[in-house]
Amino acid sequence: RACMKWRGKKMHKFDAAFMRIVVGYLGLYPTLLLVLTLLKPITEHQSFPMMVLIEVAVLVPVTQLISFPLAGWLVSRIKSMKW
Repeated sequence: RACMKWRGKKMHKFDAAFMRIVVGYLGLYPTLLLVLTLLKPITEHQSFPMMVLIEVAVLVPVTQLISFPLAGWLVSRIKSMKW
C-alpha cells in the first residue's frame, strides 16, 4: 500500500510536469509566430541586437500575460471533457 501511495505521488508530479510542457508549447509557438509576423515590418531594417530587443520586449509580456493563461485554460477544459 505504501508503494502504491508513493507511485501515485510520483505519477501526479509527472502529470503536472507534462501539463506544464503542453501548456508551454500551446502558449509559446502560436504566440511566437504571430508576434514575429506582426513585428517583421518594424524589425526588418534594424540591427540584429535591436531586433532581438524589440521582439523580446513585446513577446515576453504577451506570452506571460495572455498566451500561457489562455493555453492553461484550454488544457484544463480539454482535460475536464468527458469522452
